Amino acid sequence: MKIAALLGVFLAATAHAQVQGTPFGFAAGTTGGGDAKAAAPSSLQELVGWLSDDVPRVILIDREWNFLGTEGTTKGKCCSTKTTTCEGGTSKGQAWIQDKCDDGTWIDCEYDNAPKKAIDIGSNKSIVGVGNKGVIRGKGLRITNGNKNVIIQNIHFTDLNPQYVWGGDAITLTGADQVWIDHNKFSLIGRQHIVSGWQPAGHVTISNNEFDGRTEWSAGCNGKHYWTLLLIGEKDYYTFAGNWVHDVSGRAPHMGTTKTNSENFFHGVNNYFQNIGGHSFDVDANTWMLLEGNVWEGVDTPITDTTLKSGAVIYNVPNTQAGRGCESAISRSCEVNQLVKSGQFSPRTDADVLKKAGTYKASMPPTTPVADIPKNVMANAGVGKLK
Repeated sequence: MKIAALLGVFLAATAHAQVQGTPFGFAAGTTGGGDAKAAAPSSLQELVGWLSDDVPRVILIDREWNFLGTEGTTKGKCCSTKTTTCEGGTSKGQAWIQDKCDDGTWIDCEYDNAPKKAIDIGSNKSIVGVGNKGVIRGKGLRITNGNKNVIIQNIHFTDLNPQYVWGGDAITLTGADQVWIDHNKFSLIGRQHIVSGWQPAGHVTISNNEFDGRTEWSAGCNGKHYWTLLLIGEKDYYTFAGNWVHDVSGRAPHMGTTKTNSENFFHGVNNYFQNIGGHSFDVDANTWMLLEGNVWEGVDTPITDTTLKSGAVIYNVPNTQAGRGCESAISRSCEVNQLVKSGQFSPRTDADVLKKAGTYKASMPPTTPVADIPKNVMANAGVGKLK
């Protein structure tokens, strides 16, 4: 009986280590490693090899993989500006790893090399944390060079030179497509938690993640990370759903750019933005954004003033009438957004957003009532919460 019981526990744990759930929204149809046999690497070298090759794989992250110190450190000069000195602030600042320092002074610094260079991920990969054990420390992932069909689920990305701006990005998408980023946690990242480059990020669903901005080194000098999400790819289509974004101070998210002829459609649904000591949405031109059923609680600036003047096209469902306005475009009403002890959220109901959303109707997931969002998101977002 003991052997049978142990075998049952093992089989249950193994089954639960597979990808859980089904991609929805813009990443619907993403299969990752598909039916490939799930396996856990035995060394850092094997992990990197499996992540980078062109073999379909289901890669289990069943422990903490620590890259810190594996590629040496760099001692040199970093740029110290007002984001470093933090006079009157409540935390240490972030110095800048860069070649020029026109607006500051050079200071001595030392940073780990591993977080500065991400691991390039091959196509057809499922990268899945086991229980709450999956941690990648000191290294980010990048999907580029036309690679696609990748699932990243249930992993904690942490400790990417958090003292330094340009210390490292957790996930980079540029020249990619069909990516599902689900039930992960991001903390203590030097630069962006998720960033898209100038090339297309493609069709992406970012769901049920925890973006934890608590830090000792803050560009805003307030113990809250500034560089959260930067989404500026040439052709990007995002479903951003069920995420908990908390204790950050900016770019939560920033999207859109006028530097390229980009097209960025963003559907933000049922997210919980909490304790943001700065701004949440900062949106540039060439962006179409539908926001519904989100909660901002304790957020200084839910959407920046520059967003409203940038040329971005926005539908933020300020009332039930605006919610009913979605029916003709996506065959359902949109859920009203909610603000709690937060700054102003100027109503915007640009019809062009619904026109474009109508062409993506199949990628518009259903919503949950906004009153349930804080509780639901807190219970489901992050690692160790797969069901």
